Amino acid sequence: MTPLEKSTVLVTGITNAASLALAVAKQVHSEGAQLVCTGLGPTAHHRDLSEKSAAFLTQAFEDFRTAVGDAFGPQTPTLPMDVTVDASITDLARALKVQGIQLDGFLHSIAMDKTIRGGTVKPLLEVTREEFFSAMDVSAYSLLAVTRALLNEGVLRRNASIVALSYLGAARVVRHPYKNIGVAKAALERLAVEMAQELGPSHGIKVNVVRFSPYAESKAGGAIEGLQEAVAQCARDGALGNARPEDLGWEVAYLLRPYGRVTGEIRHVDGGYHVRG
Repeated sequence: MTPLEKSTVLVTGITNAASLALAVAKQVHSEGAQLVCTGLGPTAHHRDLSEKSAAFLTQAFEDFRTAVGDAFGPQTPTLPMDVTVDASITDLARALKVQGIQLDGFLHSIAMDKTIRGGTVKPLLEVTREEFFSAMDVSAYSLLAVTRALLNEGVLRRNASIVALSYLGAARVVRHPYKNIGVAKAALERLAVEMAQELGPSHGIKVNVVRFSPYAESKAGGAIEGLQEAVAQCARDGALGNARPEDLGWEVAYLLRPYGRVTGEIRHVDGGYHVRG
């Protein structure tokens, strides 16, 4: 019997074939789990959009579905979800309920920061209130919003596991600009720890965070200023060099297993780079 056999796992945040979330999904699937995948796409709640915005959402959803289909086949459920819209999150949870899907865990791999554009990162003192709170909304609060909706609709099982992806920039001023998104990731980590304490006694649910090596191959990582240089530095200075996407997959799959009492942890999968001063 494989470790995740008979488990069903929701994977969020897949954008294309280079997504870290897809690497995690592949490992989870290889260990026997059934997958449900969500990505950004048009929903009934996206009204009066500009032509450009509508085209962006449509293309994002097509790229997401192509990545999932190529990796796992057309039978894997792919659903749109916009975590900035509560009704969209509720729609997802209700769709799972209608289909009779019960989740044994989910991966939170969602982040967005409007202050990162064209390979540059805006200084913190130039970040607007809207930019700050939008990063918090998507990158941190969404963990709470999705968990609540799944519990409210009764589709997240007792003793389930939740894993969120983060980065060392949540705790330190790293050598490449991370700034506003670093603050949001710090909030995500703090939220996860509080949720671990609440959801353990009430539902037996485990909540953990994994900080991964700098990774420039994804759509999000490729937009961050200086990240390629950070990849090279961590490969050189980390005790084991940079971690690979499959290393992340192994760690997350372990945390999603139904047994064990690991919760409230901030784990590192970065080749040991975090131990350096």
